[in-house]
Amino acid sequence: MRTASFGFRARTYLQILHLNQGIFLILSRACFDGHSTRRHYCEMDSVDSALRFLQKQFSGFENEAIQWNIEKRSLEVKVKELENEKAEQEDRFKDALLRIKMLEFALRQERGRYLVSPAPVTSVSNVNGRRTASGNSTSASSSSNGQFGKESSGAEIFRRVCSGTQRSQETVQNSTHSDTSSCESKMGSQIFRLEGNSNPKNKSLETEITREISRPKRNSRVNSSSVSATTDGSSTNKPFIIPQAAKSNQRAHKLKVELFGHLDAVRSLSFHPTEPILVSGSEDCTIRLWNLAAMSVGPPAQRPAEQDSFFTLRKHSDCVLAVSMISSENYPGVQPQRLGAFVSAGRDGSISLVEIPRLDTERVEPYTYEEYQELEVYTEKNAHDDAIWHLHAHPLSNILFSAGADGVVRTWGINTELALKSELRCTPKHHSQATGHNFQGALIPTSVHTILPDTKTCAVGYTSGAIGQFDFHGEQLIELLVASDFDRFGGREAQVNKIVSHPTMPLIIAGHQDGRIRFYDLRAGECIGVVNAHLDAVSSISINATGLAFTSIGHDGAFRVWSIADRLCVFEHSAYKRKYSEAAHDIVYHPSRNFLATAGADGIIKVFQ
Repeated sequence: MRTASFGFRARTYLQILHLNQGIFLILSRACFDGHSTRRHYCEMDSVDSALRFLQKQFSGFENEAIQWNIEKRSLEVKVKELENEKAEQEDRFKDALLRIKMLEFALRQERGRYLVSPAPVTSVSNVNGRRTASGNSTSASSSSNGQFGKESSGAEIFRRVCSGTQRSQETVQNSTHSDTSSCESKMGSQIFRLEGNSNPKNKSLETEITREISRPKRNSRVNSSSVSATTDGSSTNKPFIIPQAAKSNQRAHKLKVELFGHLDAVRSLSFHPTEPILVSGSEDCTIRLWNLAAMSVGPPAQRPAEQDSFFTLRKHSDCVLAVSMISSENYPGVQPQRLGAFVSAGRDGSISLVEIPRLDTERVEPYTYEEYQELEVYTEKNAHDDAIWHLHAHPLSNILFSAGADGVVRTWGINTELALKSELRCTPKHHSQATGHNFQGALIPTSVHTILPDTKTCAVGYTSGAIGQFDFHGEQLIELLVASDFDRFGGREAQVNKIVSHPTMPLIIAGHQDGRIRFYDLRAGECIGVVNAHLDAVSSISINATGLAFTSIGHDGAFRVWSIADRLCVFEHSAYKRKYSEAAHDIVYHPSRNFLATAGADGIIKVFQ
């Protein structure tokens, strides 16, 4: 009888539980299992006991969830600490790599003193003239060595070291001149110790620099007064004279191949960091890839004089104005056995990211329209609101810089796609001298380049002629450099067309619309030299891998190679003819090979070696 009444109550409770929550039914059936003990019957003999059991189970689940969240947070903290340690290690590695490059650069300068070329056959009069010039240089250098050990800027130290290296390569030297060269060559070991002791208020050094630049060279076609006028920029009524070196050890650049294929002007060029691959962007809305490996294979007589591109792409609806190469080390999304990628930008304000195709395959370029549409191309359509004038890929990280006509420089993280990281603007709110040609109050950038001695900063050139130094991680304007001879300009007469940063020294070289090249010392924060470079606007400049020389090209059709130490032209070549008031748009050195490429307004790319 007791068993029957217990079964009746259990069925009643089961019905109540079934009406309220289905989970009670499952728990009750579990308690009436044949393997359950009498203790379970006592625990589940009422609704209150079932609720207490569920509360106990739920509290256990909550405790486990809380414990899991605590462990998760601790693991997240550990992961974040490991990521910070990894970032610190990467920064240390990059800093050590830069220091090693600077040491190698100083070592190359020291070794250059012993690389003496064979002495040419000269007349007695030339020997006497050289002795007189060397005597004058000895007296001038001995008077300036006393000031060098006390206070000097980084650019002055670099100029003196390079000038000592070049003077050591002269074939006719007397004993006094050799002593002076050996004294100045010792300055190479003091670069890292003295470059931080710059004093921008020292005006005597500026006078000394101008005096040494305007010193008459042997067999020079330019007298001291004309060179002084071209370097300080104070006189514009005199005839245009380009300062040229009387004798140079610079190897002549010979034309090796001409690249035809573009139907309109070629606006931008970029070399692969390690491979002999060139990418070009043109006003015909196409991007072409060129393989220059055949230039260095076989005897010179059998090398082709003309070459066709192995890959052509059209992804822009308007002119292509800028291109840039990205190495495989700085492109995380690269596929195996690929060489990296390249980016392009145009007047339509979009940026395209394309992987470089493999060169060992038979069919590099698609043959059909279907194959062409299947190409994997990432396009950022609204990268800028206006034309994009310049693209620059950071050589040590996966960061891309884009300078647009909308007054903004944007930085992008490079992966399988582009991710916006920061925006750089220069307005009167950021600096009082941020005046001139602008767009909605912001200066319009035309060129951007990273400053390699400091991997977190970049330099930006503007249409107003000013140059800004930014911390692109913090989106902060560090300083704004404006030359003193810009006061007479009211528009875009002195706009910056291209800027480059020296690979090891805090030196910026800028090519301007007025045909001049200006040198800016970032430590002193001022313009330290001006050179009349071209008869027309300077369209582009590029520094070679050694850092001892740079080249410039302008709309007068000529490209010139300059010595950074003396700021003198050591080689000149007329490469293009004018077409609709334009001649050439870009010039670029290969980062690791002996190639020099130029882009013309006639659609022809010329490669020199």
